[in-house]
Amino acid sequence: MIPWRRLCEVVSAGVFALLVAAHPAGAAGSPTLEQALEAYRSAQETSVVADRAAAFARAERLFAAAAREGDAGPQLWTNLGTSALQAENLGAAVLAYRRALALDPDQRQAAQNLVHARTLLPSWVPRPESGGFLDSFLAWQHAMSAAERHGTGAIVFLITAAMLGTAFATGSGILRGFAIFPLLLWAVLIVSEGLAGVDGSGVLTAPDTIARAADSRNAPARFAEPLPAGTEVVISEIRGQWARIVLANGRDAWVSAAAVEAVLPHGAVPKS
Repeated sequence: MIPWRRLCEVVSAGVFALLVAAHPAGAAGSPTLEQALEAYRSAQETSVVADRAAAFARAERLFAAAAREGDAGPQLWTNLGTSALQAENLGAAVLAYRRALALDPDQRQAAQNLVHARTLLPSWVPRPESGGFLDSFLAWQHAMSAAERHGTGAIVFLITAAMLGTAFATGSGILRGFAIFPLLLWAVLIVSEGLAGVDGSGVLTAPDTIARAADSRNAPARFAEPLPAGTEVVISEIRGQWARIVLANGRDAWVSAAAVEAVLPHGAVPKS
């Protein structure tokens, strides 16, 4: 059983001060955001344990409304995730933390809370591995804007061409060998450009989603148990009202498209 009461007590401690001190400057002065912060403060002060989840759920809804009103930054998504986590809405919490980190891979609070949120999932649910090469590569490419990638790529290409041209003109094998390094960097930038803005990551937000072997309600269940909210996936295909997902362990399945949300919403861009 998930120790939600203990979780609320642990996560609540000191969080409101962080919310007030670090909420996005772009949303400063937003009436909805101020209401969300006030709702969070009220939830923290709720003494009746049975009422705390509902109080944090109200704060979650207000943070979500503030996110829809304007340009939601990583801290606002982190605030939303923290409220959702304490409201026992694990799917919304994981999604919000993933969105915060997609916009700013250095958002430490979101990263720490995401690690904790993943531990609340059943042990059989596959989880993405953190800190691997792919995570580091994607974080690096998200941290560069399109203009920065284009400019850096052009400069690296010119350096590579100049080194190779000089090497062939002078017959220098050493220079040809050294040219491999900027060439590799240029190749990485090309791959980075191809990946920029293409993020199929998603999170199941509906509880107990039945994953099926095909895009049909009559198709057999893919797994022995339904997938819980908070399961992180890659959305590989959308077909009508169905979405084909791939779990962290590589297994795929079909779920209702309404049950999964993309980490990067339509029109959202990574940090630039």
